[in-house]
Amino acid sequence: MKRPLKLLCPLLLLLFVTPLHAQIGASPEEFSVRLGKPERETLKESGLIRFRKQGLCYIAHFENNHCDVLSIFSENQLMDLPEDLGEDRLTSLLVSEGGNVTWNPSGRFSINRVWNSSDGKSFAIYDTMRHKLVIMTRAAYKREKSAVERARL
Repeated sequence: MKRPLKLLCPLLLLLFVTPLHAQIGASPEEFSVRLGKPERETLKESGLIRFRKQGLCYIAHFENNHCDVLSIFSENQLMDLPEDLGEDRLTSLLVSEGGNVTWNPSGRFSINRVWNSSDGKSFAIYDTMRHKLVIMTRAAYKREKSAVERARL
């Protein structure tokens, strides 16, 4: 009977030490556990919560209690713009905040950096002029695009 317990204990330990990420699909509570107390919360009004941690600003939009748009940028400013996140940090952020998928560079020509998620449910854009990474579900994009079209009518 001791042998199964020896195998079970490490597995249970993994459950408790698995890091929580403030990522696409996460709840507001999961964001707070990982990033601490929100700097600003307008969840009821606009669905947005803003956090700061380790030199980064996170602005998360929630729909049905799940993050569907995440904007990340440096809190350090140069000429009134956030500092460039750099290649290594962009790669790291896509992995940690992108919802447990692989990110593939888009083949289309753009001044910005664009990636598609391996599951096809999300995409990411790094605005090279404003130095902001935005990870967004395709459902959120369709919702926002429809809202803009309705506002034009």
